[in-house]
Amino acid sequence: MSHQNYGLISIDTGYFVPLQRIDVQVSINGLIASVKSELHYVSDKDENTETVFVFPLDSDAAVYEFEAEIDGKTIVAEVQEKSQAKETYQDAVASGYTAVYMSEADNAGDTFRLKLGNLPAKAAARLTLRYVQEVDVSSDKIGTFMLPRALNPRYVPKCSSQNSPSDASFRIHTIQSGVTYCPDFTMNLNAVIAGGTRMVDLTTKWEFDVLAEKMDEMISSSKQLDNGIDFSIVLHYKGFEQPGVVLETGSADKNNPFLSTDVLMVNFSPNFENLENQVPCEFVIIIDCSGSMMGSRMEKAKETLLLILKSLPVNCKFTIIRFGSRFSSLFLESSKYDENSLKVAMQLQKNLQADMGGTEILKPLENVFKNRLSGCHSRQIFLLTDGAVYNVPELVQLVRKQKNTRVFTFGMGDGCSTELIRDVAKAGNGKATFVKDSDRLQSKVMSVLKASIQSEITDVTLTWSLPTGCTAINVPENVPAIFDGEMFILYCIISGNVEESLFGKSSVVLTGHAGDKTLDYKMNFVLGSKKQTDADNLYPIHRLAAKASLTEMEISNVKESLMVSLSTTTNITCKYTAFVGVDKHSKGIVAKDYMAYLAKNLAMRKKPTERFYGVEERTQTSTSDTCLSSVMMQLIEIQAFDGSWQLTDNFSKILGNTMEQLRRESPVADIDIWATALAVAFLRKNFLEQREEWEMVEEKALKWLSTKTNDGKDVLQEASKILS
Repeated sequence: MSHQNYGLISIDTGYFVPLQRIDVQVSINGLIASVKSELHYVSDKDENTETVFVFPLDSDAAVYEFEAEIDGKTIVAEVQEKSQAKETYQDAVASGYTAVYMSEADNAGDTFRLKLGNLPAKAAARLTLRYVQEVDVSSDKIGTFMLPRALNPRYVPKCSSQNSPSDASFRIHTIQSGVTYCPDFTMNLNAVIAGGTRMVDLTTKWEFDVLAEKMDEMISSSKQLDNGIDFSIVLHYKGFEQPGVVLETGSADKNNPFLSTDVLMVNFSPNFENLENQVPCEFVIIIDCSGSMMGSRMEKAKETLLLILKSLPVNCKFTIIRFGSRFSSLFLESSKYDENSLKVAMQLQKNLQADMGGTEILKPLENVFKNRLSGCHSRQIFLLTDGAVYNVPELVQLVRKQKNTRVFTFGMGDGCSTELIRDVAKAGNGKATFVKDSDRLQSKVMSVLKASIQSEITDVTLTWSLPTGCTAINVPENVPAIFDGEMFILYCIISGNVEESLFGKSSVVLTGHAGDKTLDYKMNFVLGSKKQTDADNLYPIHRLAAKASLTEMEISNVKESLMVSLSTTTNITCKYTAFVGVDKHSKGIVAKDYMAYLAKNLAMRKKPTERFYGVEERTQTSTSDTCLSSVMMQLIEIQAFDGSWQLTDNFSKILGNTMEQLRRESPVADIDIWATALAVAFLRKNFLEQREEWEMVEEKALKWLSTKTNDGKDVLQEASKILS
């Protein structure tokens, strides 16, 4: 196990440089969050020290600006190729100058490390960074921006070919806890939300309603945060059914080949007709049973597993894998979902414990993939973990090689690795979902289960229709995984002269395949209707597009020089680059390789295999765990695999009646039909707020009822009368 310190630490002693306060400013406009963080430190040492600042950041965040003000002197950092940046830093420190260096941690893209050389004795330091990030939007149009404040230990598997960081200067004095905040500081958060109304202030989050018709109005809020817990801003979007389009014009500096272009951001929720929603699937449920899952996280996982097992379609196969530093599979190969296999799985669910040591994910995944899929089944993997590992690149490449497989990841609790959860889901054409310790895991997993039984949409292409003389280059090159009815964000670089006189109706057509069916969805928009020039020269949409491209390049193992080119051009780090304090007047980086790479793809746009295409003429809800009734879970637990219930003493007690009384009230001869109708009516009457969790349970029951003869009676209506 490799542990992470969090904060500004002296490399020589491993002690923290006292952190006085952190000031965070968050501005959310639509689906984009812009963040400025200022960290104020004061050295209490009597001599100059070299320090390292370690902090977590969402792996999707595009950090584009970093500076340090030390004892009245400001050092602005810029992005360079990593070995070059290290040399620049080391030479400066050796010469007695104060210098800064910052990069992603080795094998941990969601952890940043800043080295600050020659911090003067008794000096004050203010570290400032800016980044932009997309807001995560769920299927029910609820957005979440998370401010990560917990950094969990990174587990290094014995089997991994990846090692912990080799740079000796980053081997900081270790401790045994994952969250390592210094206790004597304050953290102040100020947020400005465009279109925000009806704020709800809770300990670990703010909730806002965001109204589309009020986007020109702002609501702001401030608070001092508690230490060591991730903080979330939850946005209930209302009136955002229509597609959103923003054209961000480029800078006037033609020497910057990326920032001088115009970039279009489009968001929409595609709805495909005739998309099959009950494809034959093999479900593999992989559950983290390491020691850190002990307590409420394991209880959530157990209840979630129960809901999944009871909601699986009757024509599927399934298995359950528990893992820690070892793993154990319920079946040698996925088993047909029937009464016997469900009984075995339910026994495991009841006895699930956090007793399997560390967090080693690679081996259980390799075990899954060594088994071939049978027949027409597609494989749907659910990975639930609260952990973080150093071998994420290995996991990503393993998942990326698989065919007819989707991987849905769930990051549980504060401090979970966003890199692990996001990158594995992207490589597996699935979805990444984060569940904080105060959130409900059950409803989020059930939402993903619904998406998993949709036919996978493959071979997705985009065809743009833009004003004459303009072409579009998709960023990233390959269209990410798409799910029917869910929010989808894409970017494109506009090539050509975008004159205001040319603004007018435009469109993009998304085309793909689901099995042997061809699907398409057309979105019309008016180019220029929301044209904006970034007055502060921050170019958030450009940065997000660049970050999306860098992430795709890393997952796809694109040539290092192309990534360095884009990274240095946009001042956004990647695994091959780093921030370093430099003299702005002597900067000599010219990075045009990436734009040449894009131009090459644009020239090849007529090839059918290419993903770049040119012009063609054509109420707030509670998330507390207290909402989950044990009565609801008891009723779901005794449902049969085919969706039916039986009228037993236990069933009658759950409904608050005697078996004899319920039997007398039955309007049909088949008592199982009556029991099933009663169960559905009971769920509808008592647990409407948790409907998302039992909706698929109900669906199975209704399908079972539809196959039965009800003696001409409306059993559901009769059951509702009895329970009213």
